[in-house]
This record gives sequence, C-alpha cells and structure tokens, in this order.
Amino acid sequence: MNGNNPSQRGIWLAIILLASLVGGAVAGGLFHVAGAALPAVMGASGAAFMGVASLGLAAHRFMTE
Repeated sequence: MNGNNPSQRGIWLAIILLASLVGGAVAGGLFHVAGAALPAVMGASGAAFMGVASLGLAAHRFMTE
C-alpha cells in the first residue's frame, strides 16, 4: 500500500485529521487539568490540531511522492 492511489487519499486524510483531533483534545484536556483559563485551553487545542494536521499532511506527501 503506497498511499498514492487516488482512492486511498480520502482514507489517509481522514486518518490524519482524526489523529489531529485526538491530539488537540488531549492538549486541551491537559491545559484544562493544569488550571489554565478557557482562552488558553482553546488556543492550545487549536494550535495542537493545526500542528499535527500540517505535520501529518506534509509527512504523507513526503512519503508518497
């Protein structure tokens, strides 16, 4: 499975975005447990989501092309 097949692109995108969602939720949960204010919790979870998603998409593009 090389991941470059057009029929597999949607599956890989879903996997990467789901992993990003989980990473963002974990980061937000950790900030919440640490007692951070709500804007900091939302910012940390959003930043973690964007970071994991962009890293995952870049890694997938690097590995398949």
